[in-house]
Amino acid sequence: MDADGTRSKGVARSLRKLGTKRPYQVEGGFRSWLKEGMRVKELKPETTLTILNEEAEAILEEIKPTPLKVVGFGVGVLAAAYSLLDWERTLQFIGVIGLGQTIFRRVASYQGADDFNQDVRVLLAPVKLGGEAISWAAGKLETNRNGLPTAPSSVDVQSRVLQAAAKHESQPSDASDQTQQDEVNISEE
Repeated sequence: MDADGTRSKGVARSLRKLGTKRPYQVEGGFRSWLKEGMRVKELKPETTLTILNEEAEAILEEIKPTPLKVVGFGVGVLAAAYSLLDWERTLQFIGVIGLGQTIFRRVASYQGADDFNQDVRVLLAPVKLGGEAISWAAGKLETNRNGLPTAPSSVDVQSRVLQAAAKHESQPSDASDQTQQDEVNISEE
């Protein structure tokens, strides 16, 4: 748009050559725009705040907020603030909702009872394997004198400990000899 519309045709051609698909030309230029009472913004010094303000105005014009949208945005901002303050509970909530949706979608995708049975088999396979492992381990355990299960190697360990204790009792240590001598010396005085 130029002042009176005389140069705008050449500008429109240049814009087309540069790749603009449909440049528009205001008939009569800027002066006719003013005569029609169209909106005009005065130039202000460009600062970060003015740029942000212009962007915010453009966004508001684009979304055309209604009272319902404003309330929705307000609720969204409050929910975001709460989720930032109590993020652990928020993550738990998101996890529960996600798990619920996953289960619902899975169940809704079943074609028949065979799909359900197959899912139950897949879910219980680790439980079955764990039970077999526990049964195998229980079969490998031996019982001690009290009837409690012990590992096979614990019998060997137990006999070694008993042998070491018997050997230790048969040979008094130097510390116990010194203590006995001190007791004898005290009683003689």
